Amino acid sequence: MSHLSIDEFRAALLVRPLEALVREYIFQGLAYAFRQKPESMEILHRHLFRTLNLSQRNVIVVGSAKLGFSLSPDTFPRQFSEESDIDVLVVDESLFDRLWLTLLKWQYPRRLVQLGRPDAEWASCRRKEVYWGWLTPDRIRFEGLSFPDELRPLRDISTRWFNAFRSLSEYREFAARNVTGRLYRTWHHAFLYHVEGLRQIREKCRRTEGE
Repeated sequence: MSHLSIDEFRAALLVRPLEALVREYIFQGLAYAFRQKPESMEILHRHLFRTLNLSQRNVIVVGSAKLGFSLSPDTFPRQFSEESDIDVLVVDESLFDRLWLTLLKWQYPRRLVQLGRPDAEWASCRRKEVYWGWLTPDRIRFEGLSFPDELRPLRDISTRWFNAFRSLSEYREFAARNVTGRLYRTWHHAFLYHVEGLRQIREKCRRTEGE
C-alpha cells in the first residue's frame, strides 16, 4: 500500500465522500509506522490477543501512525515523528459492556441523590464517553470517589488494559514508543467518530482555501 501525501489526502478530503476515506485509508491498509517492518502489526495483534483476549480482526492502528500525519481536527496535518504515539483502536462489545454495566451498578443507587462534586464530575465524564460509544479504560481514575469497592471490576480492567499496552515496550519494535488504546463498543461507533473527525478537518480546509 502506498501512503498518500498530506496534499493528496487534503485533495481527496475536499471531493470524496468521508465515509469512503475512512474505510479505505483509516480502517484498511498497512500502518505508516510499520511500513518498514510490516510484521510489527502481527506482534501487536498477538500481544493484545494474549494479554486482553482480543480478536486481531478488531484491532487497528489509527491516527498519525496510520497515515503518517495527524487526523485530529486540532493537530492536522502534524507529521508522524520519532516522538509520536501509536494510537490503537479496539472494538470489543463484550468488554465495553462489562465496563458499562459496572458504571451503571455504581450509578443507579445514587441516581436520585445529589452527588458530591468529585462523584458528579466523574459520572458526567463517563456518561459522555459511553454516549459517543468509546472508553479509554486505563485513563479512568478512581481517586476520591465514593463507594470505590463497587467499581473494582472497572479498576481491574483498567489496570489490565494499562499493563497490556505498557508491556509492549518489551518488544524492540515498540520500545521507543508510547502505545495507547481506545475501546469502542462497535465498528459503527468507531466509524462515526472518524467520519466526524474528517468532517471537521474538511471544514477547516475549506475555510483556509477561502481566505
